[in-house]
Amino acid sequence: MTFDASEKFVGPMPVKEFLKEFVPEARETRPTGGILFDESTASQHEDAFIHAIKTAGLCPKLKFNNTTTSQDPPYRLKPDISVYSSNPRHSDEGKPLNWKTMEMWIENKNKDDIFRDAEAMKKRGDEAKSHIRFSDTAYRACGQMIAYASAHHQSQFRVFSFSIFLFGEKGRLLRWDRSGVIYTESFKWLTEPNTLLEFIWRFNFLSDIERGHDTTVASVTDDEAEVALPKLKRYPGLENTKKADLQRFLIHDDRSANEDLGVYITPSAVWDTGGLFGRSTFGYIAYDVASTNLVYLKDFWRTDLPGIEKEGDIYHKLHDAQVPNIPRLGAAGDVPLSPECTATTSFVAQRTRTQDYLRIPGGEHEWCPGQPHVDPYVHYRLVLETLGKPLSTFKSTRQLCEVIRDAIVAHSAAYERAQILHRDVSAGNILITEEGTGMLIDWDLSKQEHKGVEEGPRQHSRTGTWQFISISRLREPRYTAHEVSDDLESFFWVLLYQIAKCRGSRMADVSKHMQLVFDEYIKSSQDCLIMGGNGKIGCLINFHLSPGVVENLLTTAEGLVNAPCVGLIEELRSLFHDYYLYLEPQYSSNQPIQSKIEDKRRGDSRVKVAQERLRSSEFILSIMNKHLRSKWDIEDDGSLDKTDMGHDASKSRDRRKRKAEDISTGEKDSDQIRKWMLPPSSIQPPSDVVSSRSKGTSKTLYSKSSQKPVSSLLK
Repeated sequence: MTFDASEKFVGPMPVKEFLKEFVPEARETRPTGGILFDESTASQHEDAFIHAIKTAGLCPKLKFNNTTTSQDPPYRLKPDISVYSSNPRHSDEGKPLNWKTMEMWIENKNKDDIFRDAEAMKKRGDEAKSHIRFSDTAYRACGQMIAYASAHHQSQFRVFSFSIFLFGEKGRLLRWDRSGVIYTESFKWLTEPNTLLEFIWRFNFLSDIERGHDTTVASVTDDEAEVALPKLKRYPGLENTKKADLQRFLIHDDRSANEDLGVYITPSAVWDTGGLFGRSTFGYIAYDVASTNLVYLKDFWRTDLPGIEKEGDIYHKLHDAQVPNIPRLGAAGDVPLSPECTATTSFVAQRTRTQDYLRIPGGEHEWCPGQPHVDPYVHYRLVLETLGKPLSTFKSTRQLCEVIRDAIVAHSAAYERAQILHRDVSAGNILITEEGTGMLIDWDLSKQEHKGVEEGPRQHSRTGTWQFISISRLREPRYTAHEVSDDLESFFWVLLYQIAKCRGSRMADVSKHMQLVFDEYIKSSQDCLIMGGNGKIGCLINFHLSPGVVENLLTTAEGLVNAPCVGLIEELRSLFHDYYLYLEPQYSSNQPIQSKIEDKRRGDSRVKVAQERLRSSEFILSIMNKHLRSKWDIEDDGSLDKTDMGHDASKSRDRRKRKAEDISTGEKDSDQIRKWMLPPSSIQPPSDVVSSRSKGTSKTLYSKSSQKPVSSLLK
């Protein structure tokens, strides 16, 4: 967690500025005197701290609990002190620790600070990106706090949150949102407690919105539950839904002249990305109060940068271009700051603020050294009126291939007719409709191509979901433009992933193969750049998930095998094998070696043919249609994966509180401290490439001139 978020910290912000910007002054004057912290309070004696606060009568509207030995089962995390409202918005069920009602948490470490020395960072200038000290203690304590903030934001509907970090006799205030974390300069809370007391006093008087709550989500009424529950319970996986599981979402429609907000009743999320920073997408099956139909509600934070369109606007373009195999769009728009902020002339959206405090050379915020990677986000919701099931619920491998083929048709039509490239093809973005056909969703990372125009990057990181990103973009994320061929390759990895994941539980355990192919990564020792693709190269040359393994996965318990599915996968494997011909499984940055490889590739006709075939989807669709026209002897070789469609994201967490103790007390370089980290499950936040021109490759952008009717793609 620290590794992924190491460049998301902005600070050290002067405390007075922090209070002025984020914590309005209280309506009443803070009582003076009456509170003293002693040495025992600084030695992780949480009871002494809570007693001192309570005795002073400092927070009549707040309740402090010692939760060092408590656990809230979904997360198994234990912040040292949990802060609650004396009159909670929801019942806390008598628990000493309850993430659903917690207002703030306090972590009390009898250790050193986790942040690097600001003056030393300023001397390094722009090179200082990470504000976290390179030591085991700092990394573990930081990861622990990120886990707390993640649990806090996943358990509640929040725009931002506050927390307090105490270390020895000093402390810092922190503000978390989807962009990153703002932390203050350190202050001496033990001997000079005014800063800490002023913050807590002000926090006591803050409104729900000022404390970071999203007030556009609320509990349902009895009448709303009575009409919504019968329909929601008919959806697979939601049969046991109760009124207590429901919440009421309000949605603003950007294209509607009506200022009224749409009302949608939903149980817990059926899908989420699980991350604190970035888009943080949640998906819900929702009851539309206006139409009385079930719909899919997508809640996420869209990137607020020039050139990145709202997903709702992209869907409108796709529908105007008559792109098939995509869902019908309902309401879509930015989330208002409150239900009252909806008038066209005074609309205020929920936005992140961390990015506003990055250092401006020669101007504002000189207190923030380096260049943290923080992007701006706006809270966004949209409704899809076409429901679909996860790809992993396929009834047969034939249906799996047909559904992926349908998604490729949608991808092709979007690019040909509207010049829109999806750029995030993944297993989660292909759904099976009620009719059993395929549907391509989640176009929020897509980009409209402009023929003949070279465009620079929109963000600093790569686009896509790690397991399905193409080899070329995993190997050269900074210099490789995202092209049609990259999305087409992602479709192949989606197919292979589903076969390995959903057919492996009976015949063979291929988890090691899957880890080597889909999760493999390396980190550059020079610039800490995360790269991958070596495992996928190994797959193409039959090291992992070889043809024999695939055939075994596609063999039923009766010894029957669907030969067309085997043939389809191997023909696609052969195509991408030729496309990456001569690339070694172990990537080398040695320029002479790379030059020799490129010379071989330029001189081999197989590479040229593969490159030509991957400039459009026509050849891949012809392969798929050929095998789908063949006779499939087995119609019941469906998914063996047990998909929980009524999944509550919070219940899947298994995070334990870890003591942030040193393995070694010395400082380490970034390679040493990060060596145990796993690759991200997805790349957050979304981004464009660093350069729209491929550097050191012979890939060519797909020509948009060859218009193909959709009917021909299905033949």
